[in-house]
Amino acid sequence: MIEIIGFVAAACILAASIPQIVELVSHGAHGVSLGSWGLLLATSLVWTAVGFRIESASVIVGNVAGVVAFSIVVVLLVHNLTGRWVATAAVAPVGLVVFGLAMALPLSVTSVIAVLLGLALALPQVRQSYGTLRRGGTSEVARGAWLLLLTGQLLWLGYGLLAAEWSIVIVNVGAASASATVLVLEGKIHASTSRVAHPAEPS
Repeated sequence: MIEIIGFVAAACILAASIPQIVELVSHGAHGVSLGSWGLLLATSLVWTAVGFRIESASVIVGNVAGVVAFSIVVVLLVHNLTGRWVATAAVAPVGLVVFGLAMALPLSVTSVIAVLLGLALALPQVRQSYGTLRRGGTSEVARGAWLLLLTGQLLWLGYGLLAAEWSIVIVNVGAASASATVLVLEGKIHASTSRVAHPAEPS
């Protein structure tokens, strides 16, 4: 039962990349935080290492899939920012270094890093979305992506409680709170830009 929850949570987080990839390809990256998606990638790499070390199939499978999906988002964002595909070549070696360190460090240290990354992953997007809202700008952040992330984080929270894995509980309480904040901010941005695009007709 616990592992099923883990697999469903992993599927939600993996699927979160799809709406954002579609948005990046079709509309661009305005308002999308490279920092948050980079932290999502780093978090998946570190949790993959943790999964191997605690021998959890759902943690391994879910996060390996996350590494692939989030790498695509990061590559698209880097290309969008630099305008050069060659700049994206740095993503793979940096990822290998992160994974290697997570495997080499003591498990207790790796777990702390995983928790800190998970707590921080949505904060750059919170900051960017808040700035976009204050400026009255537009955003290509896919709210469906963050809704799926939030769903996955809440499921991982349940997994952590059932498995008594308190590092998983802590990270997903913080991560879910930040993801919910992103959704609220992006909802306000969407409502604001909709009013500008479709002003109410005078009665």
